[in-house]
Amino acid sequence: MGTRNDRWLLLQSLLAAAMLSTVALLDFYAENITALAGPSRVLRYAAATIAITAFLAAGLKLLLRRLPLWRILLAAGLMMFVFFAYDIGLIQRELKAHLGQLAPLVWVAGTLGTGIVALGTIRNRATISVALVLSAAFAAPPIARIAALAMRDDAARAAASSTTGTHERFALSPNIYWIVLDGYPRQDVLAEDFKFDNSTFIESLRGLDFTVLGKSRSNFPATVNSISSTASFDYTVEGDGETLRPLPMPELQARVRGKNRTVARLTSAGYTYVHFENGYDYLTECAPDEVRCVHGHLGLDELDIAILSNTPIIDLIVQHRQSTPFAWGGVDDLQSKLNVIRAMPSPFFLYAHVLAPHPPIRFRSDCSFRPADPDLQLWRPESRPAFVEQLTCVNAQALTLLHDITRTDPDALIILQSDHGTAFRGQFGKPPTAWTDEDLNERFGALNAMRLPRPCGALATEELTLVDTFPLVLSCLSGAEFKPHHPRFFVTPYDNGAAPGRAIEYSSEHVR
Repeated sequence: MGTRNDRWLLLQSLLAAAMLSTVALLDFYAENITALAGPSRVLRYAAATIAITAFLAAGLKLLLRRLPLWRILLAAGLMMFVFFAYDIGLIQRELKAHLGQLAPLVWVAGTLGTGIVALGTIRNRATISVALVLSAAFAAPPIARIAALAMRDDAARAAASSTTGTHERFALSPNIYWIVLDGYPRQDVLAEDFKFDNSTFIESLRGLDFTVLGKSRSNFPATVNSISSTASFDYTVEGDGETLRPLPMPELQARVRGKNRTVARLTSAGYTYVHFENGYDYLTECAPDEVRCVHGHLGLDELDIAILSNTPIIDLIVQHRQSTPFAWGGVDDLQSKLNVIRAMPSPFFLYAHVLAPHPPIRFRSDCSFRPADPDLQLWRPESRPAFVEQLTCVNAQALTLLHDITRTDPDALIILQSDHGTAFRGQFGKPPTAWTDEDLNERFGALNAMRLPRPCGALATEELTLVDTFPLVLSCLSGAEFKPHHPRFFVTPYDNGAAPGRAIEYSSEHVR
């Protein structure tokens, strides 16, 4: 009987340790499920966390041979639970306010202290049952939310993956390079808001046979909405008036990752789709089933940072960030992979989304590394001069890249554009109905330059918005009539901003 009880106790302690060490990851997945393509990477973190807990318990058992294993397992689980609780807002703010850079080290010490206290004080076997019940109580709400959202989003994912195209033939079939420089402002916005003359770069583009659309605008202020809209050549909203909303996030993500009308049309005409993933932005990584995936510089990305920020690890890294494990996403990442891309079956359509010049502000004008916090939302007004430095680096790397492409692939059709402009006016801290014309102009004024076959250059008029990018390209290749959209503009707040989930439409009179 005693042996059976011991086995049951050990099983309970294993379950409690596993749940305590991973409940923070479960909660993270529940909170971010709409922004994630799937659970695979969070599951890998959970597996690694359980493995670390097991190694920790094994090490403690070697040191403390006389202590029963159930006590050691429970202590190890509690230590991991505390370690992953570092990101609790009030606790972290108070620690940093009083301890500054010592805060993560103090938290590590507190984690170790939790284990020592647990090993010394937990003696009653009933504690295991209590720990199991409490950890299950922590896990139940996120599990319920995950189940509800998964059922709701299945239909959206199926709709996104059902995009198909009929077989067709184009009169022209050049290789197509769609290069997105995230957050790159239009020339006039740079002059007005940053006092920066970007004419040298623009003239260099014209010298490479680009048509620069000097009055082009994005149709959305956020990457997932803008790219999914451009790739699908449609406005990715539903409803009207007070019920106007973006399409479900899983559908938008699938479109960004290749399940869109542009890819369907081009692949039906014999094109090979190539997806280049670059940098810190998790959204633009390859779909799990993408066979033509080209990786830029590998390192910690946005999802890694979001998970590890629950622990002191990121603060410890940032304090020693002259050399960085982050995948910062420079244009030179794409440059270094051109030979891999050129080896793809032709004709090919490349989607290459480069994080730069979007924050973090991590490059100086000579492209040397600038220490930076890995935060995509740091649009601080005082950072405008540093942003211009980063833009100068992007310009130099982009011209090197474009010279390389046009030299080796002289007939290439190249689209160089941004997904949106900057947000140094604090746009996402305001209600979506309170954006001024200046706010809209800064965020919607987007770089848009096209190197088209000569018969099509006249179609690229200055005022075209991003949603007309691929209708124009497909019209050029097929010889069909090009019919521009009526331009529409939507503010789609982030989930953690004011009025999340809504879309507010602004007339073209307000968006220069």
